[in-house]
This record gives sequence, C-alpha cells and structure tokens, in this order.
Amino acid sequence: MSNIENQDFKNEDGSAIVITGIGIISPAADSIAATLETLKNKKSAIKKLEKNDYGTMPVGYGGEIAAEYISKYKLDPIKFKGFQSYIHCGVIAARNALCDAGLFDASGRGSWIYGGYEETMRGAFVSSGVNGNNAEALFEAFSVSGDSGGGLDIAKFAATGAGFIHPKWILTALSNNLIFFITSEFGLKGDNNNTAFSAAGGAYMLAAAERAIREGACDMAVVCGADSIVNWQAVDELVKLGILNDKHEGGAAVSMPAYTAGALGALPSEGAAALVLERKKTAAGRGARIYAEISGCAQYCEGTGGAPSGGAEGFVKVFEALHRSAKLTENDNILLNLNAASISGWDNAELKGLEILSEKYPETFGKNIKLTGLKPYFGHTFSASFVMETAVAAAALESGLAYGLPHETGAPAGLNRLFENDFGGGKSDKSMVITACIGGNYAGVALEKLQA
Repeated sequence: MSNIENQDFKNEDGSAIVITGIGIISPAADSIAATLETLKNKKSAIKKLEKNDYGTMPVGYGGEIAAEYISKYKLDPIKFKGFQSYIHCGVIAARNALCDAGLFDASGRGSWIYGGYEETMRGAFVSSGVNGNNAEALFEAFSVSGDSGGGLDIAKFAATGAGFIHPKWILTALSNNLIFFITSEFGLKGDNNNTAFSAAGGAYMLAAAERAIREGACDMAVVCGADSIVNWQAVDELVKLGILNDKHEGGAAVSMPAYTAGALGALPSEGAAALVLERKKTAAGRGARIYAEISGCAQYCEGTGGAPSGGAEGFVKVFEALHRSAKLTENDNILLNLNAASISGWDNAELKGLEILSEKYPETFGKNIKLTGLKPYFGHTFSASFVMETAVAAAALESGLAYGLPHETGAPAGLNRLFENDFGGGKSDKSMVITACIGGNYAGVALEKLQA
C-alpha cells in the first residue's frame, strides 16, 4: 500500500493555486455553460452508439461527441491527419481553457495576449488515452505473414509484412501524442508530465501541476485530460477488466444508474477537458476570473490488484486527507462528487466509505453536504474523467449550481437523503472530486469558492 497526500495548500500570502480557465468538450456540450445547463436539467448524454459497428461489441450505449463539435474549430487537416478524435478534443479543450483564462487569443494563427509568463515557465500536464483504434492498420501486414498453421511467421512479417504498414502508423500510436500537440500549439515549454490510459491519471496530473507551480518549477500550467474508449480495442480491454458494462439478457444497458441495483457497469464515452492553473496573487493582479481555489489533493493506493476493496480503505483515506486540507466545518456547504462508475462493487465500496465517514464526521455529514457524480451524465471518459469532473465542479462552484444525479439512488436511507440534499436553498462553497481506478487507486481534489 502507498499513501501520498498533499495538504495545507491554503496560503494567505496569495501563493495559493487557483483555476482561472476551463475548456470542455463532451457528449453533452462543447462549452462549460452548456454543460452546466445539461446538469441543471438532469439530462444524460448517454445514447445508442453510432460511430462504429457495435453489433459484435459487448456494449451498445455510451457517449459520443458530435462531429460538428470538432469540425467547427478547423484544426490543421495536414498536421492532425491520422490522429484520433481524442487528440483533436484535447487540443480544443486546452485552447478554450487558455482563451477562457484571458491568456490566449485563438484568432488567426493564435497568440498569447498576456506577457507575464515566459514560455519556459508555462507547464503542461496531460492525462490521455492511447490510440486504441489503429490495430486495423496492421491487419494487411498480418494477412501476408501467416505460417502454415495459421499463426504469424515473424521472419515473413519482417521481410514482407512490414512493408504493408504505413510509415506514420507508429507516430499515431504513441501515447504521448497529445502532450506534444498541446505544448507545441500553445508554447508551453516549461515543466510537463504525461500519463496514459488511467482513470486516475488526471488526478495525478492535477496534483503534479499544483505542486510544480507551488514549488516554482513553473508559473502557470495547463492540465488536460482527453480520451475516447468507444472503439473496439478499448471496449474489449475494459470489459475484461470489469469496468465497462457488457450486454445482459434483454440487451445492452442504456444508462448508468450508479448506486442502484441496476448498476452493472460503466458505459464507454469520449471527451476532453482542460484547466488553467495560476497563483492566486498573479491571477487577481491581472483581473482574471477565478473559478475555485485548490485547497488540497490526495492519493491512496490499496494495492488490491483489481477492484477496490469492499472495506473502502482508499476512499476513506482520500476523503480524510481532503477533509483536513479543506478545513471543513459544520458551516460549510460541500458538494461531494463521487466516482459514480455504476459498477456494483465499486459503488458499494463508496457507500460503505460514506457510512464510515458519516459516523466519524457527523458535523460534516449533517445537513450541509450533497452527494453527486458526473459519469451517469457523460459515460466513463476514463483518462479524461477526473479533469472533466474537476472542471465541471469548479465551474459549478463559481456559478452556485449544486447538481445532483440524473436518477434516484438505492442508497441506504441515511445516505440517500444526502443525494437529494439541496443545502436548504443555499449554495455550495466547497467541493470535492474523488475518483477510483483499478488496483484500489483512489485520488481526489478539494476546491473552495473564493469569497467576495
């Protein structure tokens, strides 16, 4: 087991780290304003999948991004040719976040409009998917490289088959393609890092970016998450890992009713989100809008090797770390964004953790906390999920929206009331986002609304 916690981020000297820009593109919308409207109306974007032939796939429903969401940005057709949609979405999200922060002008060739950040002090931290829809590019090479027994003849493949593989194939398959495009497109030449194909990757990148700014490795950073798991390779792998819903008697699942008896697994989706992080003092000095202050990050690995433990150890550890760093009191209105993956064992672990925590922190779990989740709205965007959920949580915090799930839960009565809580008509002033991944990896962030 390992435990990594970053605490006590709240600094009164203005060096605290804040979120000043948000970009998002999801099955629901391609702007944060439209996304919040979707949540306000409790409208899920999950629908029958259409981009590929799903007749032989173990899923039939999920989230897909409308083609016009991407095409209207007119990305360079030569530069981005052959790269999958999540690369396009990640670049668009980063662009929109920088524009939203008032740092970048996207007109024409695009340029920075704030001169206070040197190129080498602009960071980039990316959680991306892998190019999981490109195995077809190898099929012809395999077809001419078979042996008499129906297997693959490596010598024949090297001598003949390799010539049937497009020379650009290996480039489009690299897991760090997105960070290359983001850093080169927007002049982010400072501290950078990249994770690939992890539902907790966005949490790791957010914590790394916050630490980099706080310790002076960079002055600002773009944190981006982007992924698409609606292709057959990603679906096949994630079904085998027990994350995605497979088809059951009566057909494919058509929704993600987390914390109910119908929680049989997540549904695949795609999307991207990006955050701009800066020091509070700098952001305030240039008159930037501040969505939220980051008051803490936490990570904990149970080391289960598979699904999270039923004892909820990781969930409890992460919540307690965030509870301390956020300095929660009985007067705080807290919006707690759960993993809400609609996987029964994972959901039950969270509910178990909430029962433990509600007994230990009755002042927090009294009347001033609301439980919610975002995957039932968008589907599981995997590598993009945490950044996307943090982006929505920060924007909702700034706007005063306390969104709930798009469905009723089957949680125990004591917890079910917290899913329905509306703060007595008030607004949340603090928010937490907690995610979970294979191996009992839990991670989260605590956000706080700046008081006027």
